[in-house]
Amino acid sequence: MQKGVLSELLKTLTSAEKTAFLRFAGSPYFGAKAEMVRLARQLLAAEGAPVRQDKTTVFPRVFGPERAYDDARMRKAMEQLVRLLEKFLVLQQHATEDFDNRLRLARLLAGRKQDKLLRRLLEAPLPFPANEENWLVEHFEQAAQWYQFVYDLRATRDREHDPALYQRITRYQTVAVLARRLRAACIFQSNRKEKDAPPADPLLDWPGQHLMENATFGKLPLLQTLWAGYRALLNPGESIHFEHFKTGLLEGSAYFSAADRRDLLLVAINFCSQRYNAGDKAYLDTQLDMYEHGLREGLWLENGWVTGYTFTNIGTLALIGRRYDRLEQFLRDFGEKVEPRYRESVVAFNRARLDHALGRYQPALALLQRDIFDDVLLNLSAKTVQAKCFFELDEYDLLDTHLEAMRKFIRRHKEVGYLGERYLNFTQVLRRIIRLPADQRPELQIEITTKAVLAEKDWLIGLAG
Repeated sequence: MQKGVLSELLKTLTSAEKTAFLRFAGSPYFGAKAEMVRLARQLLAAEGAPVRQDKTTVFPRVFGPERAYDDARMRKAMEQLVRLLEKFLVLQQHATEDFDNRLRLARLLAGRKQDKLLRRLLEAPLPFPANEENWLVEHFEQAAQWYQFVYDLRATRDREHDPALYQRITRYQTVAVLARRLRAACIFQSNRKEKDAPPADPLLDWPGQHLMENATFGKLPLLQTLWAGYRALLNPGESIHFEHFKTGLLEGSAYFSAADRRDLLLVAINFCSQRYNAGDKAYLDTQLDMYEHGLREGLWLENGWVTGYTFTNIGTLALIGRRYDRLEQFLRDFGEKVEPRYRESVVAFNRARLDHALGRYQPALALLQRDIFDDVLLNLSAKTVQAKCFFELDEYDLLDTHLEAMRKFIRRHKEVGYLGERYLNFTQVLRRIIRLPADQRPELQIEITTKAVLAEKDWLIGLAG
């Protein structure tokens, strides 16, 4: 029951939202049945409980102990509660969107010809920052909607044409459309494969000719940053564009929403990865900076926690760059912020990898040999680091036994899919290395270099050299 869509959606609620949802469900205005309110209370109260509840346990607490369990009725109640929760979340979002409420009210007052109230509303400033340089793209979109409403109202009722107002509308529309298109182009360019030709986009030819020279648009940090990112992706060898993009992202909390900052930070991180894959190692520290900035700003958090995947990605990047002090600090600063379900295993794995890199093989083995790696791929990665530690300690008998156990583990767990081949090849190559005389290893090094699918390739090449 705790893995269904209802339970997963309930887990995303904050404490304040849980309280508000129970009030919402209990309100007679929305016509929710009493059993739905009881179900909501039961599920919310059970969150984090050590003993998992199933539907048969919850049913009598919702419908009464005298009723026999009815699976169809239970499922229907759960589905109805999902719909009610969806309605609550939508209404909650609308309640926090001042502009949407304002525009709806203005249209309502105009339709009812309540001129005095409407005039008061039109004279009030929009709920945006005073300086347009700090506007989000949403602000430009909403301002365009608002002034279009004002223009249409005057044109229809008063037969009035205001050229200055029309110019303001077109300016806001242009900024919004251009920002949206540049953002989309940055994400596409970041994700596309080299063989994929970028699609033609005539709109983006205009900024290249006019954007930076036009005082109306060129001074907006929102557009400057997006344009720099777009140019960096098109011309990765011209580092000045990426520097402007990076600066705009790290300093641009005012003019990017949290969602846009997260997406654009991923664009910047992908750019750094692509440069590294192209042989340029100058961006390793920048990539770490981007990841850590996102963590400190809460941009990588999911339901308040750092995912094990993100945490391990950062650890891998620090190890590749041999930034061991940064990884040590990262483990201290963010280890307790990993999602609780995976915290122990993920932190232990990354700590062990750091210990291995620093030559602390016994402490690494002590961490890796604990029975805490429930995730199959993480378990396989942990076994790989164990193998490396056994090799460094010259424990070849233990290593041989361990590699055979790894091979059987991979064969048994079909769910590892294509990744299994990488690790199977690792076990085969490492076995050959420990059995070959030293003078025959250089030939194996050539074979390793040309092997396309192989885990820990660089480390194995170093052993064979």
